[in-house]
This record gives sequence, C-alpha cells and structure tokens, in this order.
Amino acid sequence: MSGPYRSRPHVGGRSVARGEHMQPSDVVDGPPSEVVMALGFSTWGDARRRDFGFSPDRMARALLEDPDIADVTVVDAFRSRLGRAKNWRQPRAEGFPHGPDRRIVHPLRWARRDPLGQERVVRHYRSLDRRLATLGRRRSAAPVLVTCHPVHAAVADRSVWRDVVYYAWDDWLSYPLMTQWRPVTAWAYSRMAAQRTNVIGVTPAIIDRIGSERSTVIPNGVDVSEVRDLPAPPAWFDQLRRPVAFYSGSLQQRVDTDAIAAAARDLPDWDFCLVGPMVDPRPFDQLAAVPNVHIHERVPRAEVLAMAAAASVCLVPHRRTEMTVAMSPLKLYEYAAVGTPIVATDLPSIRGVTDRMVLVEPGAPQAAAILAAAQMPPADQASLWQWRLQHDWSNRYVAWRAAALSTDAARTSTYRREGATGSGGDA
Repeated sequence: MSGPYRSRPHVGGRSVARGEHMQPSDVVDGPPSEVVMALGFSTWGDARRRDFGFSPDRMARALLEDPDIADVTVVDAFRSRLGRAKNWRQPRAEGFPHGPDRRIVHPLRWARRDPLGQERVVRHYRSLDRRLATLGRRRSAAPVLVTCHPVHAAVADRSVWRDVVYYAWDDWLSYPLMTQWRPVTAWAYSRMAAQRTNVIGVTPAIIDRIGSERSTVIPNGVDVSEVRDLPAPPAWFDQLRRPVAFYSGSLQQRVDTDAIAAAARDLPDWDFCLVGPMVDPRPFDQLAAVPNVHIHERVPRAEVLAMAAAASVCLVPHRRTEMTVAMSPLKLYEYAAVGTPIVATDLPSIRGVTDRMVLVEPGAPQAAAILAAAQMPPADQASLWQWRLQHDWSNRYVAWRAAALSTDAARTSTYRREGATGSGGDA
C-alpha cells in the first residue's frame, strides 16, 4: 500500500486522506441503523458449536445485542439442499434472538462448497447479493452490508448498499484448504482494492495483501467474563506429569511438529499436551513415537482456558508460512488472559501482544525458551487485569463498529490499527 493512507495511522473516527475531497454522495445523515452481516464460510450453528470463539462469531453476536443497531440480518454460509433435507430435524438457528428486527437467512444450493471457476463462483454470490439487497430494500433504502466472503465483497452491488464492508478475519488466499479457490480469491482481493472496499482485517498482512485504501486493523480479543471463574481442568489433564507445556488449536500443517518433537525429547521430564480438532493427521504421526507428547481431541472452551491456566507454559509453535504471517492465533490472547507464560514462534502478528512471552525464531529449538518461560514469576494481578480490559471483546467491538458503520464509512479513510498491539484471526 502506498501514498498517504499508511503514513497517518490513528485511533478514533475515520478521516478523509490527504488530497481526498469529499463528494456530496459521501455525506450521510446519522449512524447506520440497519446491518446485513453475511458470515461467508460458517453458520450461526457453527458459531454456537465453537462457543462463539472466532472473530466473526463475536461480532455477529455483538451486533445482535447492540441496542443502537435498529435492524440486523445475519446470513449463514451456503449449505446444500440435500444436506438440509437429510438433517431437517436439526435446528439451524438454535439460540438466535429472533424478532421483528433480528432475523437470520439460510441460503441453500445443491453443493455446499463453492464451485470451481471464477464465473460460477461470481454468479453464486451475485445472486445471493441480489436476494439480500431485496430483503434490505423492504425495510430501508440503504443497509450496510458486512460480508466475510471475499467474492461476495468483490461483487456486491454498491448502488444498493449504504456501504460494503469486507471482514477479513483470515487470509483465504493462503489457507491450505482453499488452494482450489486461490485464483478467484486473488481476483476478489484485486477487485476490492480497485473499488476501495471498506476492509477490516485482523492483521496488517491481510490488509496489505488485499490492498484497499480503506482499511482498518482490529486485533483479536478475549472475553473477560470467561477467565474470571475458571472450572477445574479435566481429570485426564490433571493426571499428566508436571511441568506441562500446553497447546490448543487446530492440529494442522501450520503447527511445527518437528519443533514439538525435538523439545519433548530435549525435556524428557516435561509432558507436552496438544488439544484440538485433528485437521491434518500427517504432520502429527511422528509424535506418536514420543512418549511424553499427548494429543487430545477438541474440548469445550471453558476446559481449554482451565488447562491453559493450569499449564506451566503455553505454546504457539507455528511454522513461518504465508498463512501464519497473516493470521494471529486466538489462543495467544487466551493464554495471555489466564497469565501463563508463553513460548511462541516469532511472527509479526505475535510480537508485542504480551510481555509474558519468549519468542523463538521459526524452526529454531524451543527447549531453552520453554525453560526460560517457566522461570517467569507469577503474573501481577493488577497488570493482568488491565491487559484483559484492554483486549476485551467489548472494546474490540466498539472499534469494529466504528470502522464498519461510522457515518463517514463511505469516504476514503486512512490505514490504521485499532488495539495497538497484536492482531486477530484464526484459532
């Protein structure tokens, strides 16, 4: 990104960049009162199953609970007609606060996944956009569209929305499971940049890859209420030897299993515990031969936080890839919120989030860093509480709403970072 937009980062309301002149169409009266939020790749049901742990889950729920937003429509990701017919008894919107001004849309098509080929994908999301715009016109002349799908953001009809906002909570261009859709994702990024789409990204790297001049970085956060009164860790975790190094998150190729195996062998008196859904088993096969490494399936968030608090050290052992440079692990904020020392790979989105962390160069041995982190004194409770308040999701939502829905959202704005330290993203 070049020009003045990146040279004047600031916190607060949007401003018109140097050399930019306001047009009559830029001026709108009053704050937006109606919002359509399309979740892109997931559904309300998915959010409930993961305890509203991901960034879009949090923002969608906050919009629904916001008394200043008069009308909110949440839009699930596409799901298949056949799948819906098979699971017709399963509720799709359990716990959704239905009402005359709070509604949810469940788009269906024959295939759950996006089709291959740019023209076909574009056709699907243009059709969805027309449907949503029609729903919006029944209630208001100009709702704001917030979408988490890059193609939807790229093809949305700017003439029917008050503004189009792309919430880039992950970098789908570098996501390993979306390799087949990289060409259309790259096209969508380029189109958003050309259209000056209002982009809210979870890391500076994502913002830079999209390249829109209207961009805001808003980091991940933590829910203070979730770490106040933690439950006891699961019994199986209590049975592990101490000290214990703990990792939570998706078990996939971004995790440096070579580094974990080496650290476990270098520290035979430690137990290493990895908890999360097994997305890609291949990198983790080697850990089966390491006796002090224990892998456990996904558990509820409350148990994850309890284990993180009870661990000796928490780990963010990521490889350096395009994906990990662009993401910021939710687990990092959760670890920091419970006060446990952290050992993490030195990546741009990780630096500066907390001072209770030892950084390790990508691919470097981690045993010495783990021992150093374990020697840190207990967290100062006053400082820890201030950190939690600074990074609480309620503060993140205030910044997110200002970036997405401010009265001058239709103007060109400066590139800025909300939240000062770190960034947000995947789990």
